[in-house]
Amino acid sequence: MRKYFSIILLAGLILGAISCKSNKENGSDSDNSTIMSIADMNKQEGENYIADMMKKDPSFKKTSSGLCYKILNEGEGENFKPSDVVDVIYTGKHIDGSEFDSSKGETVQFPLQSVVPGFREVITLMKPGAKAIAIIPGHLGYGDKGTGPIGPNETLVFELTTVALHQ
Repeated sequence: MRKYFSIILLAGLILGAISCKSNKENGSDSDNSTIMSIADMNKQEGENYIADMMKKDPSFKKTSSGLCYKILNEGEGENFKPSDVVDVIYTGKHIDGSEFDSSKGETVQFPLQSVVPGFREVITLMKPGAKAIAIIPGHLGYGDKGTGPIGPNETLVFELTTVALHQ
């Protein structure tokens, strides 16, 4: 009996894999609707997360674009411009707190014109030596497609320090 159950389970897995492959090859609408469902879910979770963070900590501010941020240390000098290349130390996390990227305490140079809009926006609100937490909603991050470990419309949390204008 156990042998038959294993065979039936294996057959189900194989048929399911073939069906998924076939749907992908045919550009099935079910794949697109699944992605959109995940994107919608991520968007809602991100909106809830931002609302909760702003309620728990009123020092968080929200820009007209939807970026949520908190400056921990003001830094000194002039704010960065969108055309600058900035030396940054950062850690990127999902809203569940798990890390997806980090400079591991090392300085990384970012041309602000080549980063996601929310990252660029928060850095332009900062000065050299500033430290901040930025909560970047999906539409200011990687959008409805996502990338790598980042899901579609996923809200991201960055802890970052702007070290200097890159020379």
